[in-house]
Amino acid sequence: MNKLKKNELTGRIALLVASLFWGTTFVVISSTNDFFPPAFLVFMRCAIGSGSLLLFFIRRLKKLSRQYIMISAFLGFLMTIGYLMQGFAITNAGCPPGRCGFLVATYCVLIPFISWAVEKKKPNIYHIIAAVICLIGILFISLPDLIKDSDVSVNWGDLIAMLGSVIFGCYLVFLSRYVNKLDPILLTIGNLFFGAVYAGLYSFFFENTAVIVWNTHSIFAAVYLGFVCMSVTNVLQAIGQQYTPASTAALIFSLESVFGIIIAVLFWHEQITVSLIIGCFFIFTSIVISETKLGFLKKKLSSTVFRKFLS
Repeated sequence: MNKLKKNELTGRIALLVASLFWGTTFVVISSTNDFFPPAFLVFMRCAIGSGSLLLFFIRRLKKLSRQYIMISAFLGFLMTIGYLMQGFAITNAGCPPGRCGFLVATYCVLIPFISWAVEKKKPNIYHIIAAVICLIGILFISLPDLIKDSDVSVNWGDLIAMLGSVIFGCYLVFLSRYVNKLDPILLTIGNLFFGAVYAGLYSFFFENTAVIVWNTHSIFAAVYLGFVCMSVTNVLQAIGQQYTPASTAALIFSLESVFGIIIAVLFWHEQITVSLIIGCFFIFTSIVISETKLGFLKKKLSSTVFRKFLS
């Protein structure tokens, strides 16, 4: 195995581990319902994450400029709104962690359409097909609850999770503008710093911080979400994307939702239903189509036709 292949393997393993850690966040957030208000938890995650990265990469501050501050403030705002919606969906609106993981992961399909609006890059037929399949999957996941709760016209947890997905999509589209031009680690530190500021201000003015509970469980959850699921995963992402094509990286990131539903079933006692399995299958299929454009299938079919033609 030559050096390039080793680097490619290292990059893919780094992204896979990051996706696994991200998949655990939905269950860990659910376990903090009785300890932290949603915005305060986001504040803790961002503060611990930015502080941890700063300890390891403090020399990067030499590159800090007004441009970094302005961009980080904007990206940090989008990131904070996305995390707040994810937290509210799980803790306040009753969206199960596994389901929330899948709904939030639909940003992989939404990104081409957001990019069309922002960057004027028109999506292709594969993106449109993926969006339709994704919508079918969401209906399979959400419709049973809508039927069960006949007095409720909208499942607010699912809706908030989907809005969070749109915000995350916007965040990634704008992030792609700057990540190759600026230091990605310094940009991450800035994003998390401003995320802590925004979430902290929201929590101070609009949440009852008197209900915060500090114990072994809550401290472990806060440190895990901040250090492991913020600091470590962002470093793994930076390492992995150096050696992995963007389309492949996005497909690996989509496994976050798969890990999320598996972990929710194993540790959160989330029930597996036929509609949930079908919905997850449709959503995952839409992500594969959106990111690969079925290149692997077309290559296989074309080679088969070519061999038949020669024989």
